[in-house]
Amino acid sequence: MLFLDGTFLKARHKGCLLSASAKDGNKGLFPICFAIVDAETNVSWSWFLGKLRDILSNERDIVFFSDRNDGICSGIANIFPRSPHSYCLYHLKMNLRHALSGLKGGFKEHLISLFSLCAHAPNEKMFDDLIADLKSQAKGRVITFLSRLPKEHWACAFFPGKRYGEMCSNLAECFNNWIKEERHLPVTQLVDRIRVKMMENIAKRSQVAAKWNFSICPNMNKELENSFHVSKSWNVKRSTTDVFEVLSDPSAMVNLSNQTCSCFEWQFRCFPCCHAVCAIYYSGKDLKNYVDPYYMVETYREVYSLPIYPIPTLWKPAPGGNEDTILPPLSRKPSGRPRKKRLRSNGEKIRPIQCSRCGKVGRHNRKTCKEDLRAAD
Repeated sequence: MLFLDGTFLKARHKGCLLSASAKDGNKGLFPICFAIVDAETNVSWSWFLGKLRDILSNERDIVFFSDRNDGICSGIANIFPRSPHSYCLYHLKMNLRHALSGLKGGFKEHLISLFSLCAHAPNEKMFDDLIADLKSQAKGRVITFLSRLPKEHWACAFFPGKRYGEMCSNLAECFNNWIKEERHLPVTQLVDRIRVKMMENIAKRSQVAAKWNFSICPNMNKELENSFHVSKSWNVKRSTTDVFEVLSDPSAMVNLSNQTCSCFEWQFRCFPCCHAVCAIYYSGKDLKNYVDPYYMVETYREVYSLPIYPIPTLWKPAPGGNEDTILPPLSRKPSGRPRKKRLRSNGEKIRPIQCSRCGKVGRHNRKTCKEDLRAAD
């Protein structure tokens, strides 16, 4: 899974940084590559994705997640035509909220929740029932909104690839936040600082993983332990060698040979759900045999086995030589005060902040509070 996004730079020459990031088996951020361009355009994304294709293996299935940027959509369709592309559900819900502007708040949130249920529907029949209910209640504007969204890009029931439980592109936002301070630097310093951060991150996680004496990554192993504690009071009945009925509330059918559960969480996350854990323990089989290799420590160590080597200052070219010089990106200085925060999606809600010192709701917290509490006394 690769999460694509772009973020604006804050130094003198502006520009935009495009990035592709992944998530390791322990739910950690793993940056793949990044590039600096003049702006987020179809041309820049096509160039970036073309370079990304050159470093990826043709034998691997790649699933992309993005916020439905036009440049990303056209670039993936042209350069990775066989790769599934999932739209970020969070951004879609914000777009839908904008499309439903004018409706009463309670009814609007009900429609957005119904849209989310449609996206998570595990099979086509359930999807069809939910989407029919959504269209019958919202009518015009929702039907127009849905007509522009191909089902295979946002609905689990029609998505052709493995999601590993992911529905949003929030990992790309994590990368943008990870380089928040570096975005103020000039281009050469920006690239070098990100390189150093990636180098240190790989080295640190490689050393930590070398000390692990278990088979499954710690965060995922903890989930299995929680599932076991939740399910240890449930009864299990055997149907065939690999098919079981778990008497929970509600009950579920687990097929170990197909690695499926009637709650569909196992198929959605590619990781055993609590019903599956209960059935596997009852069968006496080894739980590790039913965990996807993506979550195994061996795979995690392999991911962080290749280091990024230092680049001493001695090897870096001196500025102002006779060789070709890389010019800064072409950018036009926008009017008004320089923007410091990201652009929010249409309809995106801003969570109000309540100061724990003065108790007022506003744009400050306890650390930045300047209210005179003596006046209140």
